[in-house]
Amino acid sequence: MCGIAGYINFDPTGHPENPGKALRNMLDALRHRGPDDRGEELIQTENGVTLHLGHQRFSIIDLTEGGHQPMSNDDKSVWVSTNSEIYNYKELRNELSDKFQFHSESDTEVLLRAYEHWGIQCLDKLVGMFSFAIWDDKKEALFIARDRLGVKPLYYNIQGKQQGRKFAFASELRSLLASGFIDKSINPTGLYHYLSFGHFIAPETIMQSVRELKPGHYLWIDKNGNWLEKEYWHPFDGKQTPVTSEEILEQIKTSIEDSIRCRRVSDVPLGAFLSGGIDSSVVVGNLAKTSDDPITTLTIGFAEKQFDESEYAQEIADRFQTNHHLLHLNEEQLLQSLPSALSAMDQPSIDGINTYLISRSAHETGLKVVLSGLGGDELFGGYPSFQLIPKLRKTWLKTIPKAFMKWGIALSKSLFSLNQAIKLEHWVQGKWSGAHEYFLIRALFCQDQVLNLFAEREQAQTEIKKDYQRTERLIEKCGDLFNQISYLETFHYMQNMLLRDVDMMSMAHPVEVRVPFMDHRLVEMMFRIPGKEKGVAKSLLVSSMKSLLPESVQRRKKMGFTFPFELWMRGALRPEIEPVLLSKTEQLDGLVSQKAVEEVWNDFLARKISWSRPWALYVLKSWINKNLS
Repeated sequence: MCGIAGYINFDPTGHPENPGKALRNMLDALRHRGPDDRGEELIQTENGVTLHLGHQRFSIIDLTEGGHQPMSNDDKSVWVSTNSEIYNYKELRNELSDKFQFHSESDTEVLLRAYEHWGIQCLDKLVGMFSFAIWDDKKEALFIARDRLGVKPLYYNIQGKQQGRKFAFASELRSLLASGFIDKSINPTGLYHYLSFGHFIAPETIMQSVRELKPGHYLWIDKNGNWLEKEYWHPFDGKQTPVTSEEILEQIKTSIEDSIRCRRVSDVPLGAFLSGGIDSSVVVGNLAKTSDDPITTLTIGFAEKQFDESEYAQEIADRFQTNHHLLHLNEEQLLQSLPSALSAMDQPSIDGINTYLISRSAHETGLKVVLSGLGGDELFGGYPSFQLIPKLRKTWLKTIPKAFMKWGIALSKSLFSLNQAIKLEHWVQGKWSGAHEYFLIRALFCQDQVLNLFAEREQAQTEIKKDYQRTERLIEKCGDLFNQISYLETFHYMQNMLLRDVDMMSMAHPVEVRVPFMDHRLVEMMFRIPGKEKGVAKSLLVSSMKSLLPESVQRRKKMGFTFPFELWMRGALRPEIEPVLLSKTEQLDGLVSQKAVEEVWNDFLARKISWSRPWALYVLKSWINKNLS
């Protein structure tokens, strides 16, 4: 894994006095992603267009100079800078060996040759996680692309004639900010998404001038600045094929084993995160049974027993005889780590602190590559949403006469937390930030709360309408309810928050995290299975891995991997969080009501709402203070 950056200047008369400074600044902002090596190239065309292409290297495969980037082909007509692990690079190399002479053992050179041979269609051949930029000198065009599930990020900025006619791209948004030619205005649409869900939804970002290349998409930009962004993969492209229950279980078992096996490829130490739940246990068990030496596993433990899973993780570690490491964490330690964790955030997010700390622990134990069980809940129905949404659609509340609704909502406010009551009220009134009940369950702030926070209510109303349209497009191919929920959990929640947070927080150290459940072949297969065949929570996964998992893991009730923020934010964290929330943030003037922010904090202190609401606002304001002031 690495960091990539670059920009094209289309205006021959508009070159800066120091043409390499902007690229160097961008690479400096990515140094944490690739501390092992740096490469810079200035590529010029006959008509005066210049490309500045850069790379920060984190060496995982082929640790020699042979893996240096940017990398070119023999006649320097094609250049590549990539942030990728191509797991099937050896198979592709064999396929291309009679057409090219290879000069390294790196997967980067295989990607380069794959483009030379297949062009854009090389994307169909790749198995792995990647975001890359390829310059084709003969076509005088830049080709950038991102992996199907969005494991690796890629951001870009396009400027028109009045702004100098530049196209810039980078692995992180902050790298684009470091270039010096990016407008720093906050994006109202991105801000609406953040307040609604605690994360941004691609292609929107926190910055008005920066877009995120959507997963499963590529962008082609020619020498004249004409550009095309296109989707090259969708999980529902394949057709459902009728199979028996036994065949389904065998296909799942084989697919998971293959996915984990191919992610073992590495020339550096490799381990796994272990919570003691089903997903991470499947990953660790499969790694252990194919490894000659004990694998290294890591988990986080807390003194607060209702959040602690360390005893379950230890049980799995003992079963598979791993070299297990336990990180004990308390609120004082979190407070000490908070400034560096917040500094690692490329964009604000309500999640990710846990990944930052466990990745730091992995780095301290000498690991550079770690496998994670992320994605199992999304594909196999492990979240409460899979049970709750069907119940909502059948519930007796649907039959209550409208005359009794206000009475029922008032009663709910005395029985539930304020936030639960507000969600119930929104559901009864059909307000759930999208054309599906799923968005009500995943909401951070509900519609009326967002309208209260947004200083410009008309803008918020516009975003609400756009969200309904976006949702309808998302689920139009999904079919049954189970697969709708699975799709939304994968392509709304997982893709836009969990994968993004895992990348930025792990690469801060750096540590490369691989996610075998997000292998596109496994995802395609799972969406070909009708929802009626998937049963209750995790039943297909447990049944397919029965011989691997102990009974205690199979029966365990799911615990979410979260910190005791509800307790800590009223304790040692309060003096850190409160001043930020109660202070005015100039860049949010006209966008977010400071009075409403203070009301959120007061509601939390009064135990009316949960920790995630004030935490989200604290992270947002902290990020802006650090990056935009």
